[in-house]
Amino acid sequence: MFLVSSLILAIGFFVFLQNKSSLNNIVFFLFCLSLNLWLYGRVFMYCSKEAETALWIARRVAKLGVSHIAPLVYTFSVLWLDRYERQKPFVIVGFVMALAVYLTTNFSLLVVTSVHKYFWGYYPVYGIGGKLFLVFFFSYFTAAFYNFFSELRKTQDPIRKKQIQLCTVAFLISFTGSFDYLPKVIHYPLYPFGYMSVFIWTMVIGYSIVKYKVLDIQTVVHKTVMWLLSSSIVGIPIILFFHIFKDWVYHLSNPGFILVLGAVVFLGVIYLRNVQPHIDEYFQRRSRDLIQAMEKFNDTLVHHRSLREITRHILITMEKVLYAGNVSLLLRDRQRGIFTLEHLENYRGQVFELPAADPLAVWLEHNDRIVQREYLSLDPDLLPIKNAGLEFFNRSQALLAVPLIIGQQVIGILSLGQKENLQGYRPADINFLTDLRRSAAIALSNAMHLEAEQESLRRWNEDLEKKVDERTEELKHMQAQLIQAEKMATMGTLSGGVAHEINNPLAAILANAQLLKMEATGDDLESLQLIEEGAKRCQMIVQKLMKYSRKSIETEQMSEISLKKVIRNVVSMLEYQMNQENVKIVLDIPDLEPVQGIQNELEQVFTNLLVNSRDALKGKEGEAFIKIRAFQDAGKVCVTVEDNGLGIAKHHLTKIFDPFFTTKDVGKGTGLGLAVSYGILQKHHCQVAVQSTEGQGTVFTLSFPKNGVQTEKSL
Repeated sequence: MFLVSSLILAIGFFVFLQNKSSLNNIVFFLFCLSLNLWLYGRVFMYCSKEAETALWIARRVAKLGVSHIAPLVYTFSVLWLDRYERQKPFVIVGFVMALAVYLTTNFSLLVVTSVHKYFWGYYPVYGIGGKLFLVFFFSYFTAAFYNFFSELRKTQDPIRKKQIQLCTVAFLISFTGSFDYLPKVIHYPLYPFGYMSVFIWTMVIGYSIVKYKVLDIQTVVHKTVMWLLSSSIVGIPIILFFHIFKDWVYHLSNPGFILVLGAVVFLGVIYLRNVQPHIDEYFQRRSRDLIQAMEKFNDTLVHHRSLREITRHILITMEKVLYAGNVSLLLRDRQRGIFTLEHLENYRGQVFELPAADPLAVWLEHNDRIVQREYLSLDPDLLPIKNAGLEFFNRSQALLAVPLIIGQQVIGILSLGQKENLQGYRPADINFLTDLRRSAAIALSNAMHLEAEQESLRRWNEDLEKKVDERTEELKHMQAQLIQAEKMATMGTLSGGVAHEINNPLAAILANAQLLKMEATGDDLESLQLIEEGAKRCQMIVQKLMKYSRKSIETEQMSEISLKKVIRNVVSMLEYQMNQENVKIVLDIPDLEPVQGIQNELEQVFTNLLVNSRDALKGKEGEAFIKIRAFQDAGKVCVTVEDNGLGIAKHHLTKIFDPFFTTKDVGKGTGLGLAVSYGILQKHHCQVAVQSTEGQGTVFTLSFPKNGVQTEKSL
């Protein structure tokens, strides 16, 4: 019984040392102290040889503890379950009545009338006041159980529910110790086994502390030793004093005993104020270090901008501050819908990617809770993700999964493995992680947004540069078109004037040559024939110049025409000549939508193109062909004329539409065919594109607007 009492007092004192400002811890300590006084009193009563001594102990020591047990249990339930504001009056009434019972016991015979000796020793006998006290005792115990049961039905948190269940069971077991009142009331010789109930209560509370962290207990073994050593400074002298002067204390009057008791309390206060703070400071240095580490983490975090720097800062902080091993961080990739792994050089787990739809990631996002591996099998709320959680912890070799959440979305999952010092993660560590993950999530989110904006800006710059290059090429192309058009206009004006000036004398030469030829013979006739042929050739050139200068007498208007018909007319006219020169013409011309144009002018264009292709095929070894293909594309009717001839040199491509430019041998081309064709195509709003490779052939692509819709001219 003495050992049980000492163990209870030790547990209560440990709890009190964790947080001396917490009412929960204070009330729990006072409850343990009341049990200790009750059990210590019984030990000394059983050992007493005289009835007077046993009665004195029953009234002054044991009753001091017994009278406060019920109100302290009730107060603990009220504080621990956050019901203090609503039930505060009952708490006050309970302690007032407990004090009244104790004073009544010491100054009257209403509560404890005498002691009776049973086979186990002296035991108190209750009077009418004692029976009324039992009503008060059971009423407050019942009220405490009501608080526990009502909260048990209401709470949804599985860990909290388990804590309440264990505490309820523990206090129910301790309540069975009330059977010790039977000998006091009805004098029935039932051995007072209440201390066994209290011992079981101690074991259940201890299990709850270790398994479900009902109370915030840390470094129990270290504090036990230090408490025993430090408290012995005050406790041993007091015990020796009462042992040596027990006869004197026994014969003290009530005021004298209260004075001695006050002196003991005074010594305890001195101990708590002057000795215990140094012990607390020693054992609380870890919490102080964590607070300082948090401040340093936040101060350093603001100097990092890149995602990589922030990630590394977080991981290194976990290693240095919490001594965590195998630290890693999964970062969300929104575009790919996965979490990618970031880790330090000493990482020993698997390098893996976690889908954003993984059950663990989804659960963390919805619940915003730190998950510990040991709770996967204990917490019913974690059962749906037990397999996913175990797989994650096995792959990362971690014990903790810490979600980093911004805007109700997980942007990262921080995982921590076994500590390098092989200790477990304490509540102070979890609190540190809870504070840190908020700052880390904000910093990571800002860095992610910054990198996304930078990537967007980079792509925008690339697109802009590409568009600028394209526009520059278009402007160069348009400038070339304008230069070409100006050149063509100038040459057209010049050609018109030259043709007009040449045409009159040329007509006179030709007419006179024909008259002279009628009377000439021999060599003169041959010379006149040469003059006539030369004049006719000059006349043909003049006619082409007239057409080029748009001074043709034709005034035909544009109308809907069929390109298929135009091409077939030209092919039928040149087909015989092509066959004679072994040039194969291949046609791929479906039915096409009509275009606005002048048929004879377009026939002239295609004739020029086919004749140029034929000339390029002369001397071609192997098969020589000209392919004509037509198709419709994006509001245009397109025609390609392709040959596998000699091709055009790259440096000549920009000049092929210039008047009088030709790559043919002297006397075999005037250089006006493509120039005239280009002018006709301009009038028809047709785009012209040329692709040519020396030795492989040339492709002309003509793009006509459907039904005469104007499009941009292009060379």
